Amino acid sequence: MAGNAILARIARQNGGKLLNTAIDVLLPVDGVRSGRPSLVGGIVGAVAVRVATRSVPGAIVVGGAVIAKRLYDKRRASSAQKAAPDT
Repeated sequence: MAGNAILARIARQNGGKLLNTAIDVLLPVDGVRSGRPSLVGGIVGAVAVRVATRSVPGAIVVGGAVIAKRLYDKRRASSAQKAAPDT
């Protein structure tokens, strides 16, 4: 029983990091991000984590949005790579 409590606490405290890591492994996107987080991106991420950790519907909405964004970025990177001239 204590193991479940520890895992639940880790998931609540680091849910955003765990979600980002899982999505990065499942849907990697190369060359789309600059690697530097912006202030607005940090605020939006913090709000999304807060919503996702407060309720199951919030987690579903935020998780779906993150996955949709990652798929969009992946498709955009793919089309940009195809459109780039071969050098």
